Amino acid sequence: MHRDLQDGRWRHGEKLPTERELGARHGVARNTVRRALDTLEQQGLIQRQVGRGTFRTAPPAPAPSEEEALSPADVVECRLILEPDMIALAVARAAAADLARLEECLRGTDAAADLPTFEHWDAALHDALALATHNRAVIAMSRSLARVRERTDWGQLKARGNTPERRATLQAQHHAMVEAVRRRDQDAARSTMRAHIRFVQTYMFGE
Repeated sequence: MHRDLQDGRWRHGEKLPTERELGARHGVARNTVRRALDTLEQQGLIQRQVGRGTFRTAPPAPAPSEEEALSPADVVECRLILEPDMIALAVARAAAADLARLEECLRGTDAAADLPTFEHWDAALHDALALATHNRAVIAMSRSLARVRERTDWGQLKARGNTPERRATLQAQHHAMVEAVRRRDQDAARSTMRAHIRFVQTYMFGE
């Protein structure tokens, strides 16, 4: 019966056969049918109505994933905790290939003609900083947080606060962060990253 429901045998609101008919169809006793219906009702797949019968209900909405449940504000707060120390680790570990990747991302943000393109290279720059740590746990955490940037609500918040002046400030901060990594200056890298995320937090949420 569960497979019949999954396969769409009965539409939402359609009445199911009686317990006797279901037992005959599946070759099982009525008490077995009753236990199966009890389970399906607990799962929200059917609804029993006294005097009327058993009806197919709408399938329950899937629970949001952990990333879908994260608010943009929570993500920015978490980035404020993670990324200053992340960039400090990148300062200590970045290889020549990492520096080349960072420079490529800077060129992409410099040349971006619109917000989606700028956001793409902005995200790529932060990912490149995570990769420069050569720490798989840090990379995984950074990428998990970064996936929230792909959501509509994040894009709306960024677009609402997007101005040429703010983008110029962001880009100046990007250049300062990469320069700190190039100079192996952990203190400058930390402070610039912290200022960068606080700036984002201020114009996205007014904090």
